[in-house]
Amino acid sequence: MSIEAIKNYILYLKRECFLSVTLHPLGEDTVIVPSELISFNIHENSYCVLIKTNKGAHCHCVERQEKVLKKCKEGAFSGVCYAGVKEFVYPINSGERVVGFISVSGYKAENGGEYISSVSEKYGILKQDLTSAYESLKSVTPEREYVDTLIKPLCDMLELEYLKNKVKNEETLTDKIIRYLKQNHTRNINSEEISSVFGCSRSKWSREFNKAVGMSLREYINKLRVEDAKTLLLNSRLSVTEIAYSVGFSDSNYFTNIFKKYTGASPRSFRKYPC
Repeated sequence: MSIEAIKNYILYLKRECFLSVTLHPLGEDTVIVPSELISFNIHENSYCVLIKTNKGAHCHCVERQEKVLKKCKEGAFSGVCYAGVKEFVYPINSGERVVGFISVSGYKAENGGEYISSVSEKYGILKQDLTSAYESLKSVTPEREYVDTLIKPLCDMLELEYLKNKVKNEETLTDKIIRYLKQNHTRNINSEEISSVFGCSRSKWSREFNKAVGMSLREYINKLRVEDAKTLLLNSRLSVTEIAYSVGFSDSNYFTNIFKKYTGASPRSFRKYPC
């Protein structure tokens, strides 16, 4: 089993089975985060993208993931998130330990209007914007047995990959920074944060980092964001602006300029003619 095979299966589930599959690893991840799978950490519907642009609501989403992980210890389940999105959740295991979860989401809740009102009131997001974005969710939820049949192989594939990667060589400082960036690159990370997290001066880590990867911290973050954007452009219906926000840019024009710098094409051109 390889990471590429897992990636291809997820793309099959998304393109052929129309399932919105996302992967949510736990903390010090060594399979999903440092690989091609990190791009599957983003919910692709317009409603979740809109909520993510609000700092308070986004933090709430992250906090809820901890509770989801705890519940995963009891096995797979289905439910509705605090914003009114119905989802199926499956634990990712490494032996007997839960190391993350798979979410199949993007479905409307029966009382979606109540959730929209609650989110709007709590976080100050315009109700009409939330209502409009909520329409991007699917009205029909598939049968649990159908989703179980398709996701169980993915659970097994990921567990095998985790078990295979259980023993790792000791990481260098640059390895640790790269893993941290891959986990957090959609946030506004700066040099001060890196120095604080890893307990060393900027001159020490930046010298090692630049030598190892051949680019600055900001350039590397932008590269990660562009790779995420490429996946979303090819495998989602999100607009260019929504993708820009999803991968960490606050300005769609700046995103377009950075995307062109790294790919030689605008996001819209890339979507039509992948290169």
